[in-house]
This record gives sequence, structure tokens and C-alpha cells, in this order.
Amino acid sequence: MAGAVLAGVSASGQTASHKPRSSTTTTTKNVAVWTPAVQQALGVAASDFNAVGLNRLTKAQLDALVSAAQVSKKGVLTCSPAGTVVVGRVRVLVTVAGDDPTGQRAVEIRQAVHSLAGVDLVETAASADRALHVVIQEQTLGKRTIGFTASYMTSTPCVEDLGSTKKDVELKGELGTYTEPKGSDLARDLAGMMDQDLQPLRGGAR
Repeated sequence: MAGAVLAGVSASGQTASHKPRSSTTTTTKNVAVWTPAVQQALGVAASDFNAVGLNRLTKAQLDALVSAAQVSKKGVLTCSPAGTVVVGRVRVLVTVAGDDPTGQRAVEIRQAVHSLAGVDLVETAASADRALHVVIQEQTLGKRTIGFTASYMTSTPCVEDLGSTKKDVELKGELGTYTEPKGSDLARDLAGMMDQDLQPLRGGAR
């Protein structure tokens, strides 16, 4: 998830019906914990860290979200991608990181989002109207995988002109988690969330 992320963020989550145990022992240094940088980057206070499910991430997975949320300096933001805007269609960038060694979850998520009405997938933030960033977590019982959970963040890609330089930034949308282990249904749930998120953009050309 490249670039910076600005503005406010809303948090949402789902409560799992049970808490799967992982067969892998996780050391303290690999566990995601709240830091001031999390609040600065993602807008999540220490009291809300567990509620939005960020404590279920590894440190590396949390870092992947925070790295996309560097505080921007003063500049001029441009949030309309270049090219022709087609009425009723929305260009979406989808990135997937985390526990997905075969890439199957990423394929399912991209296909599910692409199947939404009026959605065209793009490969770069510069050509997107909206972005969906997903971090996947594998859940196991013993040595058996029982499903996957995910943390996600939606955003609006923009370019910030600082005068001498330009850089990609993102205006944060919704930050949330899916904490019930699932297979391909995880992609369906993410697509359903994204379908609602994109409704304001489907009204026509800006």
C-alpha cells in the first residue's frame, strides 16, 4: 500500500462467534500493539485498538497499514484521475497483503469487487477513483487452516503537489475488520462492504 493517507477514518468490525487458536506460537515482538503512530496514521485510539480488530494482526501486518498513512505536509491535493470519466462507472484499485501465499484470496477478492455493478479494476492509484487495501490473516486450529480473517481500509487516491515535488497520497475512508474465519465468503463480504462504499461515486461524472 503505497503513498500517504490523510483525513479522518471511521472504524467498524464484526464479532467472531469463536476465537480460533493458532498452532503457531507468536512471540511478543511479532504481536501488533497500539502506538501513538497508529493513532496518528489510522485515527485509532488505544481504547479502540482491540475493538476494531487491529490486535489480531501481526506487527508486520499492522505496519503495512500504518505505512500507507504517513502524515502529509501542506500541499495542493488533486483527487480526480486523469482520463475520461464514464458516467456510472468507478475505477477501483485493490491491494491484498498478509497470509496469502498462493494468492488465492487476492484473486477471489479482486474478482468479487470486479463483479460489482459499474466497477472497473485498475492497477495504479493514479488511475483510481477509490482504493481498497486488505490485509489477510490465516486462522488455524492445530495444524489445520479453518479460514481467513481480514482488516481493510478504503481510501480516495490523490496527488499532493508540494511545489518542488509531487507524491501519491490517500484520503482515508473506512477502516474495519472481519474477525470470523471464512474461505471464499471473505471476498463476498468485502465486496458487499465495497458496494456500499462506492454508492456515492456511482451518481455520475464529477
